[in-house]
Amino acid sequence: MKRKIIPAVSIGALSLLSISLCFKNNDFKVVEAYSIANLPTTIDLNDNTAEQIRNYYSGLNSLSESERQGTNLLKNLKPILANGQKYYSYDSNTKIWQMYEITDRDWEKSPASSTEYGTYNSGTNTITNYQYGTSNSDRKNNPYIHALYNNRNIDNMAQAWGNHEQDGWGINQEHIWAKSHGFDTKGSDSSGGARGDPMHLWAGNGWANHEHSNYFFAFVDKDKTYSDAGTKYQTAYGNLTGYSKTVGGNETVFEPQDSDKGDIARSIFYMAARYNYYSGSDSAPIDGNNPNLVLLNNLSENSRTGTSSATNPFGMGLLSDLLAWNRLDPVDEYEIHRNNLLYNNYTNNRNPFIDFPEWAEFIWGTADEDGKNYDATPTGVAKPSTDSISKINESFDVSVNHITFSIGDTFKVSGDCADADITWSVDDPTIVSLSKNTSSNKEEITVTALANGVTAIHASATQDGNPVNKTINVKVTDLIVTSLSLSGMKTGFKVDEEFTTEGLVVIANYKNGTSETITSGYTVSKPNMSIAGEQEVIITYEDVTASYKINIVKPGLPPYLIYIAIGGGVVLLIVIIVIFANSSKKTRKKMISAAKKGAKAYKKSNSKKR
Repeated sequence: MKRKIIPAVSIGALSLLSISLCFKNNDFKVVEAYSIANLPTTIDLNDNTAEQIRNYYSGLNSLSESERQGTNLLKNLKPILANGQKYYSYDSNTKIWQMYEITDRDWEKSPASSTEYGTYNSGTNTITNYQYGTSNSDRKNNPYIHALYNNRNIDNMAQAWGNHEQDGWGINQEHIWAKSHGFDTKGSDSSGGARGDPMHLWAGNGWANHEHSNYFFAFVDKDKTYSDAGTKYQTAYGNLTGYSKTVGGNETVFEPQDSDKGDIARSIFYMAARYNYYSGSDSAPIDGNNPNLVLLNNLSENSRTGTSSATNPFGMGLLSDLLAWNRLDPVDEYEIHRNNLLYNNYTNNRNPFIDFPEWAEFIWGTADEDGKNYDATPTGVAKPSTDSISKINESFDVSVNHITFSIGDTFKVSGDCADADITWSVDDPTIVSLSKNTSSNKEEITVTALANGVTAIHASATQDGNPVNKTINVKVTDLIVTSLSLSGMKTGFKVDEEFTTEGLVVIANYKNGTSETITSGYTVSKPNMSIAGEQEVIITYEDVTASYKINIVKPGLPPYLIYIAIGGGVVLLIVIIVIFANSSKKTRKKMISAAKKGAKAYKKSNSKKR
């Protein structure tokens, strides 16, 4: 998933390019316990800054070290995660499905700029007046989504309002912590809380979800006889069911594909932090909404189902394997963005194990990468004011990521929100020169174009004690694309017809007044061919875009059926004429009289309708 990217622009003489490491402050709201929240229509797509994330956990700072490790850390995280949390029902509405349009969206296949059901502002990276989809035929937004258990290295076409069945491309709402393990209540007994918590309720491939059932997550022993999640998933995706490789035995466990292992582990860690009873007291009763959950390093409760109580916690595992997965599959950009989207728009709480993955080991200890040699000793103490935040260097952003300009042009760059000086360098100083190699925070330096070519400018600094880096790609050329001209494209299609750009001619118009036909190097957005109506196809070349409209229609009757119908009418008319010609005079008079009476009755009936 990609964060906000503003398309590159041509830079005239003396322009300013600012590097910003800051985001706006977030407002915190407290909601009534378990009241079901409404979905926002203004969507904030920005990620939170290190300062905002550290501030969220600042309640831990004043605690003693012993209160910031082991199960004490779980106890003290719980009120932070519960404070102001917004709740959703899994059983009684479609809000989780609608939420997937944003939280589980595939931001590469369905970028924010492509939405037709809201207004995207690239400057603020927000969508306003957003309309959520529905499951009926007049559904609105239906973006591609990132589904657990689907192999995202191949063409994953899962959509938010697509197939919700348990088959190859269907998606389900996947409880990563199986609801039967501690909060197996329904309807009015589960108005919010764990059962409908989006932090662990991800979109997932339906068939693999079915095969997962409520089994514990663990490495599968591939040397033993086992069944997999359908032939397709074992060979294409690698999601397996079988016996535990780590602890043995004959209890069935589920092993997801490698790219989902860390996401699943951190979701389960969140559940153990948000829903536990280590404090021995709670402002809300321990029930299906607010269960008592623990993590286990055995399979003793793999088959146990029900709802926990204050004296009867329910477990999930396998802990040693989950700790291994937390390292094997580190936090990625998609997971970070989903965490921030939920916090800023839907849940008002965060997953601390996405922000600080090492905190899992501060609570539960460590295990080898194969889940074995588990040591339950906490490895450290949580320090939210200084602990490294996952990929916080991704917030080191520039207003453009690719600059094209002419020889002799100059532009200025500056850094913002750095702790100290910013260091600048350029790969090829014969193409562009820098007025300074070191600048203070917000100080501008000048870049001058010297010769045609491609190079990169690098900025390095520290933010909140973490190293941050950013690269600006620069192209100096006499051929700066100012616009694109399109012709020859096919604009009429039928529903479910294969989209093609055959015949499309793309002409690049340059700043120096010349033009050139482009045969490669441009990209074409892919329309949704399953929906009838007008859609826009966007062509992008050298960061310049042009678009054209296509019209997708529902197919009518095939021509051969029309010919058959016409032919049948002609045959019927001939039959009537032959019968009339071969009838007696008396019969012909009766036929003519009947025809006149029918015409008169039709005329009279039609007159009344008017």
